[in-house]
Amino acid sequence: MKITYEGFYGFQNAGDDAFVEVSSWGAQKFWSCTNNVFIGAQLPTTVQAIKARESKGKGLDRISFLRELKNSDYMISAGGSTFSKLPFHSNKAVGRIVSKYNNLKLGAIGVSVGPFKSIADEKQVQKYLKHLTFISLRDQRSYDYVSSLHLKAKVVNSFDLAALMPMMYKHTPLKVSTKATAKTIGISICNYEQYTGGNLSRQTKRNDYFKQLVDLLIAQTNYNLKVFIINGNNSFGDTNATNKLLEGVDPKRYKTYPYTPNIKSTWDEISTCDFMISTRLHASIFACYAGVPFVLIEYHRKCSDFLDDVGQHPRLRVMDGEISPTETLQQVIEHIEMPYTAPKRIKETIDRSLLNFTQTLAL
Repeated sequence: MKITYEGFYGFQNAGDDAFVEVSSWGAQKFWSCTNNVFIGAQLPTTVQAIKARESKGKGLDRISFLRELKNSDYMISAGGSTFSKLPFHSNKAVGRIVSKYNNLKLGAIGVSVGPFKSIADEKQVQKYLKHLTFISLRDQRSYDYVSSLHLKAKVVNSFDLAALMPMMYKHTPLKVSTKATAKTIGISICNYEQYTGGNLSRQTKRNDYFKQLVDLLIAQTNYNLKVFIINGNNSFGDTNATNKLLEGVDPKRYKTYPYTPNIKSTWDEISTCDFMISTRLHASIFACYAGVPFVLIEYHRKCSDFLDDVGQHPRLRVMDGEISPTETLQQVIEHIEMPYTAPKRIKETIDRSLLNFTQTLAL
């Protein structure tokens, strides 16, 4: 069997890289499939070997993609918010055309559906969903929405693929006593509205909140920072936002971890933090399943969906930076110095994430 995966791969984003990592591992473990093809210019280093098709040059990725689809059994959209629009030139549109002329089957695992910017976008996505053999959704809201469409596809209430990373890496959360004596706070920031044509005042307010929180943390505690650049893309990555966040902070108080295609390296570094504060969704997801307390700033509905589904403690919900930085800092300190109350549905969401593989592709 051959599977060609489609998604936002190869753009130097550790969150999307995690989907490649888990998809390749899960396909071999649960589907006995080693012929897993991913296409992108800069694909990550994975635990399970993948067949990487490097595509360099505008338009060449579509040619490589079409070539792989012609002799594939499945095209699977794996991970992420990939169902909010469906441009005519997208991988999904290409896959839908190919599936009309051969035995290619279409599926999706660990995805969100919506939000949509227009009714036209929503109708295009709905039209595509009608062609799927199976679709597993990573949040309850998406599952409820897709279920309401009454598709012929098998619809599965699953979870984010990254929840399987501790199983994949055979990870055991570190006990407090085994961590470094000096407390470390992981931080990861991203911009959003400037890349999506959104309201820039929201981005400014959010980043100001994050900056105030970091400055308070440096001034009022002896904690040090691990600064993670989850998205290292030169055009829409996190470097500029990170630099602004660190302005005026003593360089001795932080260490920066640039994007790396080695996902396990990023996972390992996050797992040794005492706390994580992030705008980047997957910085918090990595922390959550590594047993690290975290605060996720809810810049997008996918962040709120994740926190709702995993059962995050209410006192660690700051919404879109709507809780005062002072109050947030006190919660950070409390959850470092006192026993940590983890989100209440960790095991349940890991079990749901397994459904991406156990309840989808019929062999």
